[in-house]
Amino acid sequence: MTPAQRHQLLILDRALLALLNERARLLAGVPAGEPLRAAAADDLLRRHEGPFAVEPLRRIFALLDEGCRA
Repeated sequence: MTPAQRHQLLILDRALLALLNERARLLAGVPAGEPLRAAAADDLLRRHEGPFAVEPLRRIFALLDEGCRA
């Protein structure tokens, strides 16, 4: 890995962490069983066209929701 790649990954990781924290703040008052919450993630994954497989992303969203409830 080049220093430029390492730097770019650091920037992206910082941005991801900031977004995850914002997501947790937004979901703090939303009940875990809220149907629209799951529906939004399902819709997003149906439209997904990136290099990640959908099932690992589904697990990531489940872990994010679990973390947001903590």
